[in-house]
Amino acid sequence: MFFTQTIRRKLGLGLGIIFFMLIIMAYGAVSGLQSYHNTVNEFKYSLDNLPDRDRLVVSVVALNKPLQRIRHSKPAASAHFQQEFDKQLQEVRMEIQGFLQKVDRLPADPAIKNWKGFVESQLSEHSACMSILNQLELMKVQLEDPQKRLEMSEQMILEVAHLETLILEVRDVPSGTKAVLARATSVYRSRFNLVSVTCVVVFIAFGCLIWYGYRTVLAPIQALHEGARIVAQGHYDHHFEIKSDDEMAELAEAFNKMTMRFKEKRDELNHKVDERSKQLVRSERLAGIGVLAAGVAHEINNPLSAISMASESLQGRIVDLKPHCEDADFEVVEQYLSLIQRESMRCREITSKLLDFSRGQNSVRSQNDLVGVIDEVCSMVNLIKRLKGRNIHFSVRNPCCAEFNPAEIKQVVLNIMTNALESMEAGGNLEIEVREHVDSVTLIFRDDGRGMTQEVKESLFDPFFTQRADGTGTGLGMSITHRIVKDHGGEIEVESPGPGQGSTIFVELPKKTKLQSVAA
Repeated sequence: MFFTQTIRRKLGLGLGIIFFMLIIMAYGAVSGLQSYHNTVNEFKYSLDNLPDRDRLVVSVVALNKPLQRIRHSKPAASAHFQQEFDKQLQEVRMEIQGFLQKVDRLPADPAIKNWKGFVESQLSEHSACMSILNQLELMKVQLEDPQKRLEMSEQMILEVAHLETLILEVRDVPSGTKAVLARATSVYRSRFNLVSVTCVVVFIAFGCLIWYGYRTVLAPIQALHEGARIVAQGHYDHHFEIKSDDEMAELAEAFNKMTMRFKEKRDELNHKVDERSKQLVRSERLAGIGVLAAGVAHEINNPLSAISMASESLQGRIVDLKPHCEDADFEVVEQYLSLIQRESMRCREITSKLLDFSRGQNSVRSQNDLVGVIDEVCSMVNLIKRLKGRNIHFSVRNPCCAEFNPAEIKQVVLNIMTNALESMEAGGNLEIEVREHVDSVTLIFRDDGRGMTQEVKESLFDPFFTQRADGTGTGLGMSITHRIVKDHGGEIEVESPGPGQGSTIFVELPKKTKLQSVAA
C-alpha cells in the first residue's frame, strides 16, 4: 500500500532512493580511497622502515676518503683529516646500530628469520665487522706518528675494504613489496568491481525512479492538462480518469465534479434564458392585449349598460303583460329576460377584468402584513360554497411585512387559491407557506390536485387561457396575477411533476419596492 499513497510519500520515496544511491556511491568512493591509503602506508613502511644495507655500505665506503687524504697530506693537515675519519667512524657505528634496530622491529615472519640471524651474526658486538671497527679505533691513534702514518693508513684502507666486503655479504631484507603489490592489486580489483556494481545499481535505480515519477506524477498531470484543455473548449461531458489512490485521483474527481457543476450551471442558464425569452414574449403579447382590451372594454361597456338597463326595464313591466299572455309564454319571456340580464352582467365583469388587466403600475403601495392578507383570503374562500370540502393548511402566525398594494396582492392570493382548490376533488389539501428572506418574501402554494402538463405550464399566464370544461372561466385570472406580481418587482413560477401529481406555485415579492415603481 506504500506505493498507492500520497504524492508526499512518493516524493519521499524518490528522495530516499536518491539518498540510498548517494550512500552507495559514497561508500564505494570512500572504500576505494581507504584501500589506496592503506596501500600507500604499506609502501611507505616498506621504503622508510625497512633496514637499508646500501646506506650502511655508503657510510663504510666514506671512511676511505679521509684515509686517502691522510695518506697524501702533510703532517700539519693530517690532524684535520683524522678528525673527519673519527667522525665518519662514529657515523658507521650509528648506522650499524640503527640497522640492527630496524631489523629487530621487523615483524615475526618465517621468511626472514634466517636472514635476521645472519645479520645479527655479522653486525653484532662480537662479530667480525665490529672487530674491524675496534681495530680501526686502535689504529687511528698511530696515525699521529709521522713515521707510521703512511703504513698505518694503508693498513686501515685494507681493513675498511675488508669491512665493506663483510657488509656486502649482508643481503637486503626479503622485502614484502611483491606481496604488498599483490594485495594492492587484489584490493584494487575488488574495489573496481564494487564501484562498477554500484554504478550499475545507481543507474538502474535512477531509471526506475524516472519511470515511477512519470507514471505516478507526470502522466496524471499530463492527463489532467489534456482534460482541462478539452473542458475549456466547452466539452463538459469529458470525464477525467486517473487510476491511483493519491491526490491526483482526488484532483481528477474534483475536476469531474467541477465539470458536472459547469454542465448543470449551463443547463440552468439555458433554462433561465428560455424562461426569460418566454416571459419577454408573454409580456409583449400581454402589452398588446392590454391596449386592445382597454379599447374593447371601453367600447363594449356602453352597449352592455344599455342591454342591462333594457332587460331590467322589461322585467319591471312584464308584470303588467301577464293577464294578457298565457302562462307558458310568460315564463319563457321571463326566463329569456333573466338570461339576458345575467349574461350582460357577466360581460360587464369580463370587461371590468380587461380594464384591470390593461391598467399599468398605478397602485399605491405601503408596508403591510402578508400573513394578515393571506388570513383574510382564507376566511373569504371558506365562505364560497363551490369550494367547500377542500382543506386549507396555513399555520404561519408571525407577521411578515413587505411593501405592496393590499388589494392587488389579495387578488393574487385569491386567484391562486381558487385555481388550486378548483383543481382538487373534495378532501383535497392546499398548503400555504411563507418564507422570509433578507430582501424578499416567498409565498408557496402547494396542492394535490390534478397537476399540469408542460403545455399547460407554458400557457398558464397567457390571457384567455382556461381549462374549465363548463366555460365559466374567463382565462384572465392568472394573467392579471402575473401582471400584478411583475408590477411589484417580483417573480412567479409554477412547478408540477405531471398530471395527477399536484402543483406548486412560487410567488416572490421584494420587501422594498423599487424607486421607479414608487414613482409610478
